[in-house]
Amino acid sequence: MDRKTCKRTPLDCAPGRPFSPFVRERSELSAHLHPCSVGEVHAALLAADDFGSIVQARALARSPLWKAAPSENVLREHWASRFGAAAMPFPGAIELLQTLRRLGVKGGLITNGDSAMQRSKIAALGIEPLLDVIVISSEVGAQKPQPSIFKLALEALGCIAAEAWFVGDHPDQDVRGAAMAGLRAFWVRTGSARDGDPPGTWLNALEDLLDHLQP
Repeated sequence: MDRKTCKRTPLDCAPGRPFSPFVRERSELSAHLHPCSVGEVHAALLAADDFGSIVQARALARSPLWKAAPSENVLREHWASRFGAAAMPFPGAIELLQTLRRLGVKGGLITNGDSAMQRSKIAALGIEPLLDVIVISSEVGAQKPQPSIFKLALEALGCIAAEAWFVGDHPDQDVRGAAMAGLRAFWVRTGSARDGDPPGTWLNALEDLLDHLQP
């Protein structure tokens, strides 16, 4: 299972939340914003961040929500210091992990990114006790969609690919990557795929995964 626990993916982050305290704490920036809600900021970032690639600060700097935008460097500095701790769970993510835990299903997390940032997200979400394995790309020298990072997680879980499911929202890194590694892939759609729909089963909501478990 991937970031599908955290907003933007079922473990990913909601951009609006770290941005809001940033504006409040740096009053010199608030005057440069047009009137807007956190929801509008979140929506603007989701539209521009390319499924979570490292361009959020640039996207925010170019947002029409600003009257006069701060520099990308200022925003990147804020992102690095606050974004992880502002992680918010994707709807249904915590409940799904708890249910799988009660059912005795082993679960893990495979995530691309800087170790400190990803660890801070995991801590903010409080999900480590619900996971048996955590694999972070910068800690293992491989990243999604490379099959090797999925293999590392499978080895740590003690199972083979044919026995494993992977839930993600990125059509390439998560869904195609898992499928190429031999796992059954589930796609929680938070956007559109660029090169056609990836292989795998679509989920309208995370809890729908439970419908695919055999009784």
